[in-house]
Amino acid sequence: MIMRVVLVPVLLLLLASPSKLLTTNAKQTAVSGSQVQWQFFKPDQIAWRDGPSSLLPGAKIAILEGDPTKEGFFTMRLKLPSGYRVFPHWHPRTERLTIISGILNLGTGERFDPKATKPLSAGSYSSMPPKMAHFAWMSGETVIQLSSLGPWEVVYVNSADDPRMRAK
Repeated sequence: MIMRVVLVPVLLLLLASPSKLLTTNAKQTAVSGSQVQWQFFKPDQIAWRDGPSSLLPGAKIAILEGDPTKEGFFTMRLKLPSGYRVFPHWHPRTERLTIISGILNLGTGERFDPKATKPLSAGSYSSMPPKMAHFAWMSGETVIQLSSLGPWEVVYVNSADDPRMRAK
């Protein structure tokens, strides 16, 4: 009984959420003739594109739900090559990560130290509060699913590490 009391409102909340910015490969089906859309992606249908300018070259991104550049909930995936590094940074909102494949070596603090990371393999989950400085490097090609509230921002601890500054 308790599960039904919790599950029904959660399902209603999920179904009531509007969807935005879907890639063309998203599968959509109307639910009972309403405007609410059911979305699903099969792995081979996910459309990858180059990552945002806030990440070093080599990152790929796929937006699954929402728009990370706007207010509101979003989910995206990042595909990062083996050895890829993300230097110390933080985000203004909680960031939630699920590792889909590969190994994300995640560390906290304002200095990149590969020996001070925890290896998170496929199936692992991490939730980081706003403004928590963290860094990472990848063992093998790594796919991460990231969910948060937009707009998504990456604020580097050291501005010299910010790829957007290197481009100028």
